Amino acid sequence: MLNAWAEQAEKYRNGDISREDYDKWRNNYPKYVESSGYVKVLLKELNDTMTKAFKDRLKND
Repeated sequence: MLNAWAEQAEKYRNGDISREDYDKWRNNYPKYVESSGYVKVLLKELNDTMTKAFKDRLKND
C-alpha cells in the first residue's frame, strides 16, 4: 500500500499528474488500487464482520 502512495506522490512532484488528480486519488484511495485484490478481500471481510455484529439490528423486509 505504501508503494501506491509513494508512486502517486512522485507523479505529482514530477508534474505527471495535476494537484486535482492527486487529490482525487488521495480522497478515493483505495478505490483506484483495486487491482491488488487486497481491497476487495478486506471490504468483504469487513462487510461480513459488520453483518454478523449487527445482525440483530438489521431489518428483515
